[in-house]
Amino acid sequence: MLELHVLGTSSARFAHGRSVSGSFVMTPGGSLLVDCGEGMQQRLLDHNHALKQSSHSMRTRMARLRTILLTHGHLDHCWGLLPLLRTLALDGRREPMTIIGPTSAAALKWSLENPGETPPAGSGVESTDLAILFQQWQALGSKDDDFGYEIDWVLIPMDDDAPFESPIQPLEGVTLTMVPTEHQIPSCGWQVTCTGRLGKFDRRKADLYSLSTDQISKLAGGEDILVGSKRLLAVDFRGPVRPSQSILVSGDTVGGQSSFSKLDVAPGVLLHEATFLGELQNKATKYNHSTARDAAEHAQASGSGLLVLTHYSSRIDDTSPLQAEAAAIHPRSVTSVEGDIFSLDGEGVVTRYRRSEGWAQKVL
Repeated sequence: MLELHVLGTSSARFAHGRSVSGSFVMTPGGSLLVDCGEGMQQRLLDHNHALKQSSHSMRTRMARLRTILLTHGHLDHCWGLLPLLRTLALDGRREPMTIIGPTSAAALKWSLENPGETPPAGSGVESTDLAILFQQWQALGSKDDDFGYEIDWVLIPMDDDAPFESPIQPLEGVTLTMVPTEHQIPSCGWQVTCTGRLGKFDRRKADLYSLSTDQISKLAGGEDILVGSKRLLAVDFRGPVRPSQSILVSGDTVGGQSSFSKLDVAPGVLLHEATFLGELQNKATKYNHSTARDAAEHAQASGSGLLVLTHYSSRIDDTSPLQAEAAAIHPRSVTSVEGDIFSLDGEGVVTRYRRSEGWAQKVL
């Protein structure tokens, strides 16, 4: 039902063979990116090529992207956006693209009153706020008519601590929820949710009544039918409603955020930054980042099924201590490596496919 392809696990810069942030998510309504660090188009191409060489049917086709979701404006999370958009144009894209990111009401107001300018010190607006960056990127040649396809640049103020559905929902059957976080500039996590589905149709029960194909079709479609004098209710031929399933990508955030405890749907998978180990908690808090312990506490608060750690500091080579620290609080915790895929099915079962191990498959 949902696939999360982790294509960047490093914080701030490339280190230890790890790329900066960016994840590809496949949904029933189409594909999207959460963050778009440097070199994303090449990472998508390489990952897709590796999938083609495997026995799996999964793909990360760049041309099929519908939406790009940004968690905040720091360059390791968005510096690959313009090159990706330009590559799509060179490849002949004609379908529209929606790009959504967080801002603040103050930054949005300032950017509208001072178009094209960089906020001075003391203005209360950071130069890396997406309200500022979106204008700069458009001025650098990212205007819609330059690309040959429509780009919908969407800025959404984040001025509260409660999660809320994005006012723009570009994927059918998929709900995008913004989860407020704290990271010096306006920031959020993105929750991607597939709405609940009807329970499985009981064909064996229908066969007991020797129903015609048309009658079975009506029952399966939710329509009650008459068989002789007996009324058959469509609801009696369905199993329990299958719950909504979701994946949440945290972006960068300090720990202790109340928004993670206010989600309507518990994530089946939470991809959360773990820049530091707990021994550097003070440094993590100072720079508005999370430790593995912080990530685990957010996973517990949100009711997440599986916690996947990412966004490691360049000082960290061996990530196993991060996993151990998180697992002490949230037992279902794993670290991610470049190219990992986490597949979440309609029953909430998570399967990991590890590219670095020849696509080894494991139910988690």
